[in-house]
Amino acid sequence: MTDEQAVQKIMVGSVVAGRYEIRGLIGKGGMGEVFLAHDLQADRDVALKTLHAKYSQSRHAIARFGREVRLARQLNHPGIVKIFDAQKWENTLFYTMEYIEGKSLRAWLQQRRALDLGSTVRVLCLVAEALEHAHRITIHRDLSPENIMVLRDGTIRLLDFGLAKIDDQYVGLTVVGTNLGKLRYMAPEQERDAAAVDHRADLFSMGVMFFELLTGRSPLPGQKITEVIPGLPPSADLFVAKAIARDPNERYADAREFREALLAVYRDAQAAGPIPAGGPPPEKKEGALARLLRRLRFWKKG
Repeated sequence: MTDEQAVQKIMVGSVVAGRYEIRGLIGKGGMGEVFLAHDLQADRDVALKTLHAKYSQSRHAIARFGREVRLARQLNHPGIVKIFDAQKWENTLFYTMEYIEGKSLRAWLQQRRALDLGSTVRVLCLVAEALEHAHRITIHRDLSPENIMVLRDGTIRLLDFGLAKIDDQYVGLTVVGTNLGKLRYMAPEQERDAAAVDHRADLFSMGVMFFELLTGRSPLPGQKITEVIPGLPPSADLFVAKAIARDPNERYADAREFREALLAVYRDAQAAGPIPAGGPPPEKKEGALARLLRRLRFWKKG
């Protein structure tokens, strides 16, 4: 049986590994597909994530998969999704985790276009708290709005913690493949050698997300966030510059320092007056006279 045939067997109504009844497809990600399943033994709904067939052909990937799942299962924090089980079934690697009812931070951002400073600080502080716990054991290395779930009660869950390490030997394939959109969150040192990064790579991703959540766009090299949102305090520029510094030694030392600096930016914004809403200021419509003068200047240059 080919890998493709094995993957095709996972469909609504099928029972995986004699235990997990598939109820529906939740979505597809860079590493595989995610299904809603019912655990017949534990009598609870779970999310079942399959890994791409390329992993099942590599002993190294399988061994790393098992190791990273074991590490992830040691994480015990309300901001990190719980992993229950991991197996290889019909030539398909999969793991199950708690089923989260909410929406990804990406979906939230797309719905709102940009977030206000208060919402951005609250979400990223919750993420930083989860990172502070997790970095004692492992690192994420794939932080992005897609991997952060926002629940109805305002809490968050980090997904796929540590499992990005499995993809080390496929970095070249990932760069030219389905994971291209996540490169903007990747620290420079991770692009050079994914296996050698430390926890500060996660902090780089957080800095990029801070800029994106507030402005609706990724930061350009050397760009100040106050150029996009003038009402933010100058400390916001310093925060972004340190968070996404190319040299990891110039970034925040750990998630706690990142969170404290983030809260300081919020306090500075409060002290300065009304906190500006997220997103760039609306563009002013160009009047007829201004358009005429611009055209005349262009004509004279020509």
